[in-house]
Amino acid sequence: MATCRNGQNLRDYRSFRFAITTVIPYYRLMDNRFDPAKDLANKKKHKLSLAFGDRIFEDDNHLILPTIRVEDEEDRYKVVGVVGEKLFTGVFVWRDDLPRFISVRRSNKGEERAYHSAC
Repeated sequence: MATCRNGQNLRDYRSFRFAITTVIPYYRLMDNRFDPAKDLANKKKHKLSLAFGDRIFEDDNHLILPTIRVEDEEDRYKVVGVVGEKLFTGVFVWRDDLPRFISVRRSNKGEERAYHSAC
């Protein structure tokens, strides 16, 4: 069983197939870790830059949820964390040991439940 940063056991949350937490250093945006066209589309749809995703990792209790894209079975991850008293979710893939964000948005109800029930 995975554990939270505070050492407590992570409770299983059925809406997600797996739920893990991990200690990931906070990375400032270095180089170009996202597609500029994707960033523009995210700004239009969610009113957030993909660079905002780095701030989600600042939450000491951020939660990382593995997901798989159905089309090509690509391993993706969701990071859920608090920024300014609101929950946000970033969808990303690992590239060269850094998160490459695909989408950043406000968390939905299921992600909120997973975050609050995990730690």
